Amino acid sequence: MTKETKVGVICGGISSEREISLRSGLNSFNALKKIGYKNTALIDIKSPDDIFNLKNKIEIAFLLTHGKYGEDGAIQGILEWLKIPYTGSSVLASAISMDKWLTKLIARSNNISTPKGQVINKSHKQNISLEMESIWHDLTKKEQAVFLKPRDDGSSVNTFKIKTLEELKNKINSIDLNASDYIVEEFIPGRELTVSLLEVKNQLKVLPVLELKPKNEFYDFEAKYTKGLTEFILPAKLDTQALKELEDKALGIFTSVGCSSFGRVDFILDQNNIPYLLEINSLPGMTDTSDLPAQANHAGIKYDELVEIILFSARLHKH
Repeated sequence: MTKETKVGVICGGISSEREISLRSGLNSFNALKKIGYKNTALIDIKSPDDIFNLKNKIEIAFLLTHGKYGEDGAIQGILEWLKIPYTGSSVLASAISMDKWLTKLIARSNNISTPKGQVINKSHKQNISLEMESIWHDLTKKEQAVFLKPRDDGSSVNTFKIKTLEELKNKINSIDLNASDYIVEEFIPGRELTVSLLEVKNQLKVLPVLELKPKNEFYDFEAKYTKGLTEFILPAKLDTQALKELEDKALGIFTSVGCSSFGRVDFILDQNNIPYLLEINSLPGMTDTSDLPAQANHAGIKYDELVEIILFSARLHKH
C-alpha cells in the first residue's frame, strides 16, 4: 500500500445509525486526505448496487458503516466477492458480533459472564400477558428493572430500560417484532466500561479502559452522540486484578468470535467487580464523541495515526 492507493471510505447505509456513520466517515476521510492519501474518496452507500459499483474504482474499502447491513456481514460479503480488501472483521465475525444473542452464547461457552436474558419474537405476542409475566419474574429476582433491546442493532438504538411488568407488556405490544427479534435482559447495576482493541502490525493492542458516566439514565443513543451528555473517565479507575480480568475477557471474546482490525467490547462491572459482557461493536464510531478515538488518544495515538493504523489492517478474509 502507498499513498497513491485508491481508498474508499464507505459510510452511510440505510440503518438507524446512518447519520452517525456519515459523521464517522467524514472524520476519517478528512484525516486520510490530511496525511497524504490523495486518492481517497468518501462514498455514501444507499443500496447494494453502490457497493457492486466499486469494482475497479477502489483498491481498499475503509468501512465505517454502522448497524444493520453495515456491520452484520452484508457489505463485507460483497467486498469479499469483489476481492476488495476491507477494514474491520470478516463476514462471519461481523454477523456473529452483530447478533447479541449469539455473542452471549459464545461468551458463556468461554466462561465470560453476561446478563441473563430471553429472546422475544413475534410468537410471544400470541399470549403476551403470561409470557411477559414469566420472563419478568425470572429476570427481576435481584433488581426491579430489565432492558429491552433489538437483537441485531447498535448504538443503543431502540433500547429501553423498563421498570414495571405493565410497561414491558405495553412496550412489547408497540414494537415491530416482524422487523427484528428483541432481547429482554436483566438489569445489573454497576459501572459502564468499554475496552477498545486495535490491530497494530498484526498484533491486537488493548487500549486504555474507559468508564462512561452518562447524564441520562444509561448510555443510550443520545448520551453516546451528544457532546456533554457523558463524562469519560480515562483511564478507568480499576485495581490491577479487575483491569487484567476486563482486558483478558475483552480480548477473549473478540478473538473467539473471530473479530479483527479494530473494535470495542462493552461491559458492566458489578458491585463485586465481576465484569458482565454486554456486546461487541465490530465497527465502532469514529466521531468527535466516540469512545475509540478517545482511548487511542490517551494511549498516545492521535486521530490521524489511528485512521492510518486501521487502514493498514485492511484485508480479504479466508472462510
